[in-house]
Amino acid sequence: MSDETPERSEMVRSTIITVLLTVVFFVIGLVFWAWSSPEVIDTSPVGAINEMNPALTVLIEVVVMVMAFIFLSVTAINLRLMLTNIRAGWTEVIVILIVIAIASSAMFTLFVGAATVILSLGFVVYLYLLQD
Repeated sequence: MSDETPERSEMVRSTIITVLLTVVFFVIGLVFWAWSSPEVIDTSPVGAINEMNPALTVLIEVVVMVMAFIFLSVTAINLRLMLTNIRAGWTEVIVILIVIAIASSAMFTLFVGAATVILSLGFVVYLYLLQD
């Protein structure tokens, strides 16, 4: 990774984009969670997806939560760099991973939470490899 710090306007623009994408993926996750409730699942899009293929619903839930993790961690890294001119450490990334794991397990199932953690660890490895 380069030791150069990007311009402040680039950092602000990047942070705004990643915050918006984080919110979008969290909202999609919350909508899927709400549509999965027993009262409305028969008439919701989640019920229709379950009728086609139940694994597709789980896949969508996992992908949504992994994308939320990616954009939330990039937001945290950008904010820390922008505010303090110090790159974020592994503590921030691991705390975000734990929060996303708890959220996805609580919103969906333990299986979705575990799959989210495993795929999110792939992104953490990617971040580790970028350090060289």
